[in-house]
Amino acid sequence: MDFDTLGDTVRDFIHEKPLISAMIGIFVLLFFAAMVILMIQTSKPAASAQTFRTEPFSADAKLLIPAAPEGEKDYYPSRRIKNAWTEEDVEPWFTKPDEETLKNLEKANDAIVSDIIGAAP
Repeated sequence: MDFDTLGDTVRDFIHEKPLISAMIGIFVLLFFAAMVILMIQTSKPAASAQTFRTEPFSADAKLLIPAAPEGEKDYYPSRRIKNAWTEEDVEPWFTKPDEETLKNLEKANDAIVSDIIGAAP
């Protein structure tokens, strides 16, 4: 098949079905535009050829540390925490519940469980 017959076939298709040929043309243009955008986006930027001189630092005067703000004097950014409490640490904060409180808690929990199970088939 030579290029003259191929060109005639394409021209005949364009004249017979202009809507389909226009859609195919638009899709081909969009495909090439997408390929160009993809190539631009994925290309790596050129490495800059900047060179820096390294000079040793020597202080000509004593380095001064700036004063901290007043609000942070009593603030500690970190602290040591204990892994477990000792009995002496627990004693002031823990009180053992009495029998009546435990029974009330048991009734409340039983009511919640019966509400949940009561709706089940």
